[in-house]
Amino acid sequence: MFFDDLKAGREKPVPLIFGTDWWTDCDDVAALHILLKAHNSGLIDLKAIGVNSVMRHSAPSVKAVCEEQGLSQIPIGLDSKAKRRGAFCLYQKTLASYYKSGLTNESCPEAYKLYRKALAEADDKCVIVDVGFPQIVAELLRSEPDEISGLDGLRLTESKVREIVLMGGRWDKQEGREYNFFAYKLNREAAAYICETCPVPLTFLGYEVGKDIVTGGKDVPGLVGAAYEAHLSPRGRPSWDPMTALYALTGDAETAGYKKVYGQASVDPATGKNSFVPREGGPHAYLVKEKEDAFYKEQIDAILRMTEAKR
Repeated sequence: MFFDDLKAGREKPVPLIFGTDWWTDCDDVAALHILLKAHNSGLIDLKAIGVNSVMRHSAPSVKAVCEEQGLSQIPIGLDSKAKRRGAFCLYQKTLASYYKSGLTNESCPEAYKLYRKALAEADDKCVIVDVGFPQIVAELLRSEPDEISGLDGLRLTESKVREIVLMGGRWDKQEGREYNFFAYKLNREAAAYICETCPVPLTFLGYEVGKDIVTGGKDVPGLVGAAYEAHLSPRGRPSWDPMTALYALTGDAETAGYKKVYGQASVDPATGKNSFVPREGGPHAYLVKEKEDAFYKEQIDAILRMTEAKR
C-alpha cells in the first residue's frame, strides 16, 4: 500500500496544514481526500484546513468531506478578506447537503490565526501545502505577535515550518502566468510577498506539471465522485492539486517522482507573472516530472478509490 511504504521511514506522523480555494476546480476535493486518507493511515497529522476563497457553502462542504473520513475534528478556517460575493461553485452545495454538522462560515476562525495556533501548538516542524490562492500564507508571514504566540509570523514560520509547498505559477518558461498567482490583486501581491520574505524552503508545483494528467471522475466512490460530477467533469480533471498534495506528504522529490530546480523565484505584484533565476542551493525550487504521466495518475486514482474510512 502506498501510505504504508512511506510510513516505513518515519518515526511519527508529519504535522501538515492544508490551504485551498475550494471553488474554481474540483481537484481541490481530490487533494483533500488524499490528505485525509494519509492522516487516517498515520502518515501525516492534518492540523488545520484554510479556505482562501469564501462562498456560502465553503465551510460546510469542506466539513462534509472530512466527516466522510471520520475526521470531523480537524479545524477549518476562512479568509474573511476573500469573500466571493455573487460567485458560484458547482460542487459546494452538493457536498454540503450530504452532512448536517451545523458548521457555518461564521463559526470558523480567521484562517491565518488558525495557522498560527496550529504552528504554536505543534511539537514538530510542519509542512504547509496550499493548492489555491496564496494570501493566507502571506497573512501568516505578515502576522504580528499575539495571544497565540509571542513570535511574529516570520519567526513563527522559521521555527515551526519545514517547507511551504504551493500549487501555483508556470515555471517551464520565463514570465509564466498561472491563475492562482494572477487572478486577483490580493493573490498577486501575496505571491510576490511570499517569494520576497519566506524564511523556509519554498517549493512550487506549476501549471505545466499537472495539466496533462487527468484523474478522478464521477466513478470515484463517495463525495469525491459527487464533486467531479457536480463540477461537470465526469471523466476527471487535470491533477494539479492532488499532485501537489502527494508531493507534500511524500516529503522527498525523488520518491515522489520529481527533480527540483533550485534558485530564486519572484512574482510581479502587478501582473502575477512569475520568474525564476536558477541557483544551486537557492531558497526556492520548482518541480519537474521525472516519471511517465501514468506513474502519477495511477497513484492518485488508486488513493481516490480507497473507500475504507477510520471512524
